[in-house]
Amino acid sequence: MNFKLIKEQAKTSLQGNRLMLLLALIIVSAITSTGIGGIIAPVLAAGIFLICKKILKERKFDFNLIFDCFKDLNHAIKLIGASLLYALIVFGGLLLFVIPGIIFAFRYSQVIPVLTENKDMTITEGLRRSSELMKGYKFDFFLFNLSFIGHFILGIITLGIYFLYFIPYYQNANTNYYLHLTKQN
Repeated sequence: MNFKLIKEQAKTSLQGNRLMLLLALIIVSAITSTGIGGIIAPVLAAGIFLICKKILKERKFDFNLIFDCFKDLNHAIKLIGASLLYALIVFGGLLLFVIPGIIFAFRYSQVIPVLTENKDMTITEGLRRSSELMKGYKFDFFLFNLSFIGHFILGIITLGIYFLYFIPYYQNANTNYYLHLTKQN
């Protein structure tokens, strides 16, 4: 994958949309920090994915997409279930040895975007599809995320202030990685 292209497209599409995406991310963070919010976090993450996808494809921001996955209760429950199963698989891998947990984390990292786009898929089909997509790309995705290390360090050095600029870009870049992975770019 061409990291430079993925990042450049993510950065360019944020022009005029960065502040609104930041606001959406802050709202989602505020909701997920509450008691019930942790449970519905995967559904909100799916909404952020839809917002980023629209920004990347149409250069338009649509706040209503945050709550789009709540319109279908079965789909929302499926996203929550997939997230819980993902966490259990990764935790189980970490208990065995650290490396299998990391491999599982990258193998199934795309389950929420996959299920967000494919409402008719079951959780196991979503996990299988994520595994298929990441076949041969797990280390690539690791390197892609590692390429942002300077941004994370800068965010820490600035006591979090830089994160206000960086996090929308990072979220958009990860969505764009998925779009390139699924050849939707």
